[in-house]
Amino acid sequence: MAVRLMFPTYVFHRNLLEYEDDERRGCSKNYLNLLKNEIDQIRTNDPEGRRISNAYTGWQSHDIIQDHPAFQKLMRLIVQTVNDEILPFHALDKKHWKVDMGNSWANINDKTAWNKPHLHNGCWYSGVFYIKADGDEGDLVFIDRDTKVVADFPPSARTPCSFNFTPQPGELVLFPSGAMHMVEPNLTNKDRYSISFNLVHEFRGKDIRSGGQHKDWNPDEFVFDIDPQGNPIF
Repeated sequence: MAVRLMFPTYVFHRNLLEYEDDERRGCSKNYLNLLKNEIDQIRTNDPEGRRISNAYTGWQSHDIIQDHPAFQKLMRLIVQTVNDEILPFHALDKKHWKVDMGNSWANINDKTAWNKPHLHNGCWYSGVFYIKADGDEGDLVFIDRDTKVVADFPPSARTPCSFNFTPQPGELVLFPSGAMHMVEPNLTNKDRYSISFNLVHEFRGKDIRSGGQHKDWNPDEFVFDIDPQGNPIF
């Protein structure tokens, strides 16, 4: 029997520390320490911050990170990654399409802090970059809003209602702005540092309809058979 994935949500992720020797794709632990110190200074200057999705004790800066000198390298890495890899994935020619950083803000999630379920309206892709995290301060959770089954059924790992990303230093996660997500409560005594951001895209061609068409696209790229045990055959 064939199985078809009809409406996948594409989430892109990479740990930039794995490419610290490649200035085009990565960064170092020393750079992350510098960014943490800059966020501490921003919080000192603005201890109240703002409240949007952050709840309880979580602190969030205003939209100033995209213009902060210390973060310009990271902004460039994020935009470069999207222009070099996500645009081609969606068959958007870099000659006609360009992605830029829209807005970005810093987050410090201390004990009991969490982020309510939310979307990032008004942009194309959104994301988060983890600056300081041990992995046990609460996961990033994506929530499926499309009801797959409307009757009682045994829980199955292949019909999840949510998907978790465990924070790690240097991890960059990019997702479409319409993906519902939240951050679990931090139940440790440690602070997790991250930045969140929204990306906007601009068309610079004559015919916007020319974008998004893969010449060699196979409509069956997400079709696979299953073996007698019910496992995919790739």
